[in-house]
Amino acid sequence: MISYIAIVFNIIVGFLYTPWMIKQIGKSDYGLYILVTAFLSYFVMDFGLGQTIARFLSKYRANNEPEKINQMLGLTSKFYLLINGLILITLIVVYFFIENIFIELSPVEIEKFKIVYLIAGGFSLISFPFMPLDGVLIAYERFVLLKLCDIISKVGIVILMIIALLLGYKLYALVAINAAIGILIIGIKFFYLSKKTPIKIDFGFKSKKLLGELVKFSFWVSIIGIAQRLLINIAPFILGIVSGTEQIAIFSIGIIIEGYTWTLAHALNGLFLPKVSQLDTQKNNLHEITNLMIRVGRIQLILMGLLIIGLVVFGQEFVILWMGSGFSESYYVILLLILPGFVTLTQEIAYTYLFVINELRYRAVIFVGASILSVIISFILAPHYGAMGCAIGIFSATMLCHVVGMNFIYWKKIKLEIPRFFKECYYSLIGAFVLTLSVGFLLNYFLPAETLIRFSCKVVLLSLFYIISVWFTGLRADEKELFKSVLLKLAAKFKNK
Repeated sequence: MISYIAIVFNIIVGFLYTPWMIKQIGKSDYGLYILVTAFLSYFVMDFGLGQTIARFLSKYRANNEPEKINQMLGLTSKFYLLINGLILITLIVVYFFIENIFIELSPVEIEKFKIVYLIAGGFSLISFPFMPLDGVLIAYERFVLLKLCDIISKVGIVILMIIALLLGYKLYALVAINAAIGILIIGIKFFYLSKKTPIKIDFGFKSKKLLGELVKFSFWVSIIGIAQRLLINIAPFILGIVSGTEQIAIFSIGIIIEGYTWTLAHALNGLFLPKVSQLDTQKNNLHEITNLMIRVGRIQLILMGLLIIGLVVFGQEFVILWMGSGFSESYYVILLLILPGFVTLTQEIAYTYLFVINELRYRAVIFVGASILSVIISFILAPHYGAMGCAIGIFSATMLCHVVGMNFIYWKKIKLEIPRFFKECYYSLIGAFVLTLSVGFLLNYFLPAETLIRFSCKVVLLSLFYIISVWFTGLRADEKELFKSVLLKLAAKFKNK
C-alpha cells in the first residue's frame, strides 16, 4: 500500500508541481538542474553492490550468521570509501573543464552550472558511502521504513521548494533542498539500523575471496545499470554539449512521462521471482515459464495499453495543457520513448528468468550495444533536431536491441517459446487497441480540448470505450474471472469497512 501511495503521489506531484516550478525558475535554469543531476548520475551509482549486499545479508541472516553480516558490511564500507575517493578526484578534475565540455552554455549558464555542480557534487560525495543502507534494510525486511523514507523525502522536498520559491529563491534553493532532505533521510536510516538491528560493523575484516565474490556477482548488474543510464540519462548531457538548456528542458518532459510509465508497469516487479525459481526446477519448465510469461504479459499489456494509446492520441493536447505550447515538441519525445514499451514492458517474466538461471550477461551485452548505438545516433542528429534527435536515437537503439535483440536471445539462447508468446499475448487484443485508437482520433477531430475539463471528459470517454472493447473482444475467460474476483474482493472489503 505504501508503494502504491508513493507512486500515486509522485505522479500527482509531477503533474501539478513540475510546470509551476519550471515557471518559477525558468526553462533555462530547469534545464541546468536536469543537466547537473544527469551528469552526476554517471559518477555516483552503486555499481550493482546494493542488490549484491541485500542478497548476501539475506543469506547470512537465514543461516543465523551475524558475524558474517558485520564482516560483510565492514568490507563493503571500505570498498565504498575507496570508490568515493576516486569519485572526488574525478569530480575535481571535471570541474576545471566544464567550459570545454558544455560549449553550448552561455557564460551566465556556465557560472550557474558550476555553483549547482558544487552543491550537488558535495551531496553526492556525502551520500555515496551510505548507499549500502538500502540493501541492509531490504535484507532485514524493513520495507515499511524504506518506503516511508521515500514518501518523506518527496513530500519534504515539494513542501520546502514551494516555500522557497514563494519567498523568491530559485535554482540554488532547488538543489540545496534536495541535498538537505537527502542527508536527513540518510540520518533516519542510519539511526534506525543502529538502534533496531544488532549490526556492529567490523571495519578490521579483510577477505580477498569475499571481495572477489562481491565484484563477480555485481559485475553484470553494474554493466546493465551503466548501460541503462547511457541509454536515456545521457541525452541531457549530449544536448548540453550540442544544443543548449531549452532542448534539455523539452527532453526532460519525455523522461518524466517515460518514468511514470515504467513505474506503473513495474509495480509488480519482484513478486514473480519465487514462482519463476520454482518453475525452473520442474519438468517441462520452459513451457510453463512461457505460460506464466504470457499470462503476466497480457495483464501488463491490458493495463499499459490504455496508457500508451491515451498518450498517442491525447498526448500533444495534454503536454500543451500541462506545460504550455513552448513544450509541444515534448509530445514527440514522449512517443519515441514509450512506444518500445508496448513490447518490453510485457516481458518481465523473461527478464526474471535470466536472474534465476544467472544469464544476465546476455542482457548486459544487448544493453551496452543499445547505449552505444543510441549515443552515436544522438550525436549525429541532436545538433540539427535537438531533443527530437536524441529521442530518435533512443527509439532506434531500443527497437533494434531491446525488442529485436532480446527476443532473439529469449528465443534462440534461453529457449523460451517467443513466437507463441507474441501470438497468445497480442493477437486477441489487437482489435480492441485499433478500435480504441480510431475512436480516440475521432474524439480529437470533433472535440478539440481547449480546457482541462473538456480534456478530462475525452479521457473518461476513451477509457470507458477501451474497457468495454477489451472486455468483449480481447479478454479470455480466465482473465474475466480474474478481474471479476479482484473487483468482488475489493467490493467486499469496502462493504465491511
